Amino acid sequence: MAEMLDIYTEQGQKIGTISKKDYYSWEDPETLPWINCCTCFVIDDVNKKILFEKRGKRFLDPGKLDLCSGHVQSGEIPLQSMVRELDEELSIGEADSRNLHHLGNIKLDYTNLEDETNRKSLKCFVSIYALKMKDISSIQIDGREVIQKGWLNFDDSVGFISNSMTRLPYDSTLAPQYGAIFEKLNSYMFHKKRVQVRRTSEAERNFL
Repeated sequence: MAEMLDIYTEQGQKIGTISKKDYYSWEDPETLPWINCCTCFVIDDVNKKILFEKRGKRFLDPGKLDLCSGHVQSGEIPLQSMVRELDEELSIGEADSRNLHHLGNIKLDYTNLEDETNRKSLKCFVSIYALKMKDISSIQIDGREVIQKGWLNFDDSVGFISNSMTRLPYDSTLAPQYGAIFEKLNSYMFHKKRVQVRRTSEAERNFL
């Protein structure tokens, strides 16, 4: 059965429903509608590190690093979608995902980015969450969407995202939105301010 997505105007007014396949086949970026997506910083709460995935070859953006992310399907709310994606991609069950912490929302127009490496036919309202895990031993990748996983500390995670080394787009127009998310993520992880955006080293670029 085709995955169906609700579509919206840029102002957030619902205008219909479309299959995921037809959405990504939309030819005119000017008239491309908006959809809802979700993403999550999964945190090893013991070692204070964040999980990054490497995308499988058969899926969107193969080989790219990503947080656990997905589309909000028609009829779902973002929180429901995030719970589903965590289970599908990482085998994180509802008992853990009920502790999801909402960090905020980012409005991403992939068709109008300075970051050419992430340009695609996609306009989405992204709900961003974080989830602390006391025990990460239960996390298992599905082997289809995700082919590898690794853990980064907070500063390196911010560096990867802000240097366009992940599937999440980043350019100067998005810096204020990301800055607010990073501050909330830092507070959630450490309960104190320590946000520092820096350039990643050559060694970090060899991650995964």
